Amino acid sequence: MAILNFNATTVEPAGEFTALPAGIYTAQITESELKQTKSGTGHYLQLTWRVLDGQYANRLIFERLNIANANETAQKIGQQQLSALCHAAGVLQVQDSSQLHNKPVRIKVTIRKDEQYGDSNEIKGYESVSGATPSAPAMPPVFAAPAKPAAPAMPWAKQAA
Repeated sequence: MAILNFNATTVEPAGEFTALPAGIYTAQITESELKQTKSGTGHYLQLTWRVLDGQYANRLIFERLNIANANETAQKIGQQQLSALCHAAGVLQVQDSSQLHNKPVRIKVTIRKDEQYGDSNEIKGYESVSGATPSAPAMPPVFAAPAKPAAPAMPWAKQAA
């Protein structure tokens, strides 16, 4: 039991949760956590993004990147997404996911339709806010995953959750 001393008549009730409209938003990662997959055979990076400006400022978007997975295709896609994010954030060598926190990035957000649980947002691409790219090999087109195969799983991706 918790003693709250709370009067709900003094606070506006939260509205219904709805997905953000599809579009491009400037956002930054505020939280990250490496979690074990449900099957226990891999790890994903759970990211919390906060929209920085506009009508939807301070709204949150959640994302999962499969970075170590028994399914090679899922792992490759997840690592390519992480690489694209790193390039957009200007952090090319990541030892700890917190290095990606508080780095403004333009994200391409879409809506995933789900009749059972309701629509949700998915991030489909990343772009540098400044348009500049860090010193690295040529960047892929805007909002595209790198065409080159992903590097092997990062050592930190194999740590237990």
